[in-house]
Amino acid sequence: MKISDFLEFSQADKKLWIAIAVVCGIAILLLSVFATTSPFYWIERFGIAILEMFVPGYLITKLFFDKMAFSERPISLKFIVIEPEIIDKAMVSVTLSVATVQTLYFLATYLRTYGLNVDEDVISSDKLAVAIVLLVIAGAFGIKYYLLRKKSSTPAS
Repeated sequence: MKISDFLEFSQADKKLWIAIAVVCGIAILLLSVFATTSPFYWIERFGIAILEMFVPGYLITKLFFDKMAFSERPISLKFIVIEPEIIDKAMVSVTLSVATVQTLYFLATYLRTYGLNVDEDVISSDKLAVAIVLLVIAGAFGIKYYLLRKKSSTPAS
């Protein structure tokens, strides 16, 4: 199986990632100018935020709900027009990321401190969050792989 069996990127997806990059770039630039911290700190923070709060939900959306549409009319500002499917994918991606990653992180943190009686400093919170993100992404790809294999192995009637 190839990656194209799982994901197909459209123009709307490219526009979504360009918009994320532009917004993050402007925010990092402004925070670097007006804050006393290094710009690399803000690049790291925004990178981690996108990795935890957007990427897992985006991949789940691309794998399972790629053709969804909630709204019909584009949002038009003075100089740009935002397509409705871009807004729909962004909203669902953030919602799914919060529903999966943050819930699993809360449960892991709760079990780590109370259930397992392990000190918080033994396992780094950053490493735990990245492990949960990778687990959610691997689970989504595994489920999609299983569904594609099941679909291709069933005889056509």
